[in-house]
Amino acid sequence: MLPNDSDISKELIFFLKDRLGINDTSIFLDEYNLSNKEENLIKEFIDLKSQGFPLDYILQNTSFYKDDFYVDPRVLVPRPETELLVDYINGLNLKAGMKILDAGTGSGCIGISIAKYNPSITVYGIDYSLDALEVAQINKKNKLLDNFYLINSDWLNCIQERTINILVSNPPYIAPLDPHLENLKYEPIKALVADDNGLKDFKTITKQAKNVLSPDGILVFEHGYNQSMNVENILIESGFKNIYLMKDHQSQPRITTARLA
Repeated sequence: MLPNDSDISKELIFFLKDRLGINDTSIFLDEYNLSNKEENLIKEFIDLKSQGFPLDYILQNTSFYKDDFYVDPRVLVPRPETELLVDYINGLNLKAGMKILDAGTGSGCIGISIAKYNPSITVYGIDYSLDALEVAQINKKNKLLDNFYLINSDWLNCIQERTINILVSNPPYIAPLDPHLENLKYEPIKALVADDNGLKDFKTITKQAKNVLSPDGILVFEHGYNQSMNVENILIESGFKNIYLMKDHQSQPRITTARLA
C-alpha cells in the first residue's frame, strides 16, 4: 500500500488514519480491502504529494494555536512561528472593550485565536482578497465566535481614525525573486510577495497605522528573519517608539512591536 518515498509514506499513513479511518495494523500488514473510491483517493493523494502539494491543503485542515482550522490554496498555511505573535497579544493585559485589528487575516487563524481567548474584546480581520475572506468566514462559523468580524479592504483604508488599540499583521514580506518561493508554489502568491524587496506592505501599514491606532496603540509585525532592521527603520521614520524585537524558537528575529507613545 505504501509508496517508496519515505516522506510521502509518512504523510500517507496520516492520511489513511485521519481521513479513511484505517488502523495501523491494516496499514502495515496490508490486510485492508480498499473500495474503488478509497483506491482513487489514495492515488490522488500520492500524485498530489509527488508534485509537492502541501498536506494541509489535501486534508483541508491545519493545526494552529492548539486548534484546527480549515485551509485551502486560497490562503497561506500558517507557520508555527506565527503562534508566537498570538502568544504576545494574548499575554497582554487586554481590557474589556478593546479593539484589535488583524491586517491581512487570510484564514483568520490569528484573529480567531486572539478572539477566542479574549471574549470581552472585539477583533476585526481585514483582507483585500475575497477568496481569503471566504475561508476566514468558514473558520469563524466553525468556532461560533461573536466577537470576530471580517472586513474587505485594501489594508486600513476603511478604518476610522483612533479606533484600534492593537494592530497585528503578518503581511506579505518575501521579495519577488526570493528562491524560497519555489517551495511555496501552491500557496497564494499575493499573500507571500511584496515589492521593494519585501518591504512595501510594512511601509503602507505603518503609515496608515499612525492614523487608526489610539494614542497608546500598539503595532505588532511578523517579518522575515533578515528584515528586523528594515522594519525597525520603517517604524522609526513614521514616529513609532518603544520598539521591541522578539526571536522565534530558532533564535531568529521574527516579531517587532512598537507604540505611538
